[in-house]
Amino acid sequence: MDEPVHIISRFGIQQLNPLNAENTKGFIYGNITYVGENISVNENNRAALIIVPESQIKTILMESEYAASCGTMLKNFSQIAFEAKCLSGGRRSDMLRWAPCKKDGICEEEDKPKLIIPGYQFTFRIDEPIAPEYWYILLLSCTLNDKCNWTTSTRNYQIEYDIWLINGNNAFSKQFSYEEQDIIHIYMFALLMYIALALGQLRATSLIRQNVLPRRQRLINTVIGLKIAGLILQATDTYIFAFFGKSTVLFMFVGELCRVCAISTDTYIFAFFGKSTVLFMFVGELCRVCAICCLILLLLLLSRGWAIQQRSSIAYSNRVHYFWCLLTTIHIILFIYGFITPKAYLKTNTFDFLSNRGLVILRLVQGLWFFIEIKRTIKREPDDERIVFLVHFGAAYMVWFVYLLGLGVIAAFISEIWRLKIVLAISTFANFVAIACLVHLFWPTGSNRKFFVHDGHYHHHLERTSSTELEDFEKALICDDTDDDEVVVDSKL
Repeated sequence: MDEPVHIISRFGIQQLNPLNAENTKGFIYGNITYVGENISVNENNRAALIIVPESQIKTILMESEYAASCGTMLKNFSQIAFEAKCLSGGRRSDMLRWAPCKKDGICEEEDKPKLIIPGYQFTFRIDEPIAPEYWYILLLSCTLNDKCNWTTSTRNYQIEYDIWLINGNNAFSKQFSYEEQDIIHIYMFALLMYIALALGQLRATSLIRQNVLPRRQRLINTVIGLKIAGLILQATDTYIFAFFGKSTVLFMFVGELCRVCAISTDTYIFAFFGKSTVLFMFVGELCRVCAICCLILLLLLLSRGWAIQQRSSIAYSNRVHYFWCLLTTIHIILFIYGFITPKAYLKTNTFDFLSNRGLVILRLVQGLWFFIEIKRTIKREPDDERIVFLVHFGAAYMVWFVYLLGLGVIAAFISEIWRLKIVLAISTFANFVAIACLVHLFWPTGSNRKFFVHDGHYHHHLERTSSTELEDFEKALICDDTDDDEVVVDSKL
């Protein structure tokens, strides 16, 4: 740590329950010591490990950007923090530890060793009596001198730390920051909905009396399968984090690929172990992205008359294929960029330009393409009843294409500590409704089946591709009949 202000982490602390205060407090504990041997730590070369609420963090960071002195940066902090020698009037007291602590010992500021989490050097206890709030852990190159003035400290050694952040004593949710505590319920509820939808789709395929499933049914099966796989992986990753308190890059990576399955599992694992599998989460989310891209392809093909008009055989042209592949590649690149980019804790809007805003723009481009194609298909359609169906179909799914823009605007005005749950719930529900409506439209015995071209045109295909063989076969039958007639005549004679 060479910078004057180093942000170690941010954590959402839940609201304190006065009836169960000890089990609903926030805890920040761990070890922080120096690297090497024979290191002498004194008032001139020590660092300050502090925790500050979100209401105080902006002042500290803004002052640090202008190279302000430690006294200027920590002016407000000094009014609320406690330090036995110089800051005896602090209102919130437990907010400061001098770092590094001695090896194989607790920090000097820990005057009540019984209150320290066993096996660690320091423990902060945080009470949030009014509302949940973000707390920041900072490591500052600042110290209090003999005159109790904040001055800059200089260090010639490295500091290493192992810090844990938990909410209360709930075995399942304590490892999660407050804004993440309920996402496992969203993942599991979504997983159950998609499993029910998959069972419904399985029933639909059993009603189709054809040897080969229609291509639209196969594509919707792919979308549902990717969704379920992604949720399982993400749920696995969450479970690992819940149990172990750490994540694995492999799990998080796999999780994004099969997002719907992975996110839910990862959430459960995190809840119990405090560890997460990055590969599971990554693969799970990647599966979600692939499912959305396949869903968009299906909607675009339907808007071009695929499986609706007789010209559906030319709906998936090379132009459509290459343009869809281009948009899908852009979508995956934006996802990977947003996944690997470090979080900026002080952004007022999580929809940053290169990731989320890019996805919104991409979705609008896809929506415009869908609108143009459905309009052309309606103009070509001679049947009035089918035109009404196409109008309703286009209007309904245009809402799905543009809702992301409205959600992004609304999310900018939602407190960040609530934003993740709200955005995740709305987007998950919207995608589920879009897929469920397609399952309903494609139902083999439903009232909408009359709007789709029958897929069992095997005889038409055979006649078109093998007409010569059929003609030869027909001539052979005629010749056989003629020979039989001649034999009968000869016998009579």
